[in-house]
Amino acid sequence: MSEFIHFQWHQILQSSWLMGLSIIAFIVGVTCYQRTSQRAIFHPLVISTPLIALVLSQLDIDYALYYQHNGVLNWLLGPATVALAVPLAKYLKQLREILSGVIIAVILGGLFAAISAVFVGLLLVSDNQIVLSLAAKSVTTPLAIIITQELGGLITVITLMVLFTGIVGITVADTIFYTFKLDDERWQGLVLGITAHAIGTLRAFEKSPRCGAFSTIGMGLNGIWSAFFLIPLMKLVIF
Repeated sequence: MSEFIHFQWHQILQSSWLMGLSIIAFIVGVTCYQRTSQRAIFHPLVISTPLIALVLSQLDIDYALYYQHNGVLNWLLGPATVALAVPLAKYLKQLREILSGVIIAVILGGLFAAISAVFVGLLLVSDNQIVLSLAAKSVTTPLAIIITQELGGLITVITLMVLFTGIVGITVADTIFYTFKLDDERWQGLVLGITAHAIGTLRAFEKSPRCGAFSTIGMGLNGIWSAFFLIPLMKLVIF
């Protein structure tokens, strides 16, 4: 226990002025997002990520160093993740009512997301390492990185693909919901969580706490399910 506390404290102490860069970029991203009526194409990540990359490039700062010196923000990822359980607990009764449908949606949605990405990858590129880097595109970033490392893929590729998938997901989501007359916020949230991970979950919370809670469920279950099936599936298809 003491070692864990020491690690957490050490992580916090590594914070430096580079953390300010993250905060400023985030504020700029959120401001642009709000002033464009929350259009998906102007999502805070779309604005802040290139901005940070540009500054790091101009100052010749290695990404690993930048990440390390965001100690407090990295530490806060833990409490922020746990906090997602607060709205989730409020809607557990509603989850039980559609539990079987949720399980089917997660299983089929996770499979389709991975298989379609790999299929398109095999059609477009001949490098198996690139193809392996596409499989976890619909999984939230921390899990996607771990899965991609296990598969031998490229972290730089999967990080970009996760961002791209999330932005595309929230861009087309409302059109799809309208086309298929999917009005139930529970199912809207679940779809956003399964297909667009954390970015979709943020969008779901903008709709309502209930939509966000079910998106959290979709994101979490899809991450767990993908961790189980993706690696053996890719070994069967690629190797």
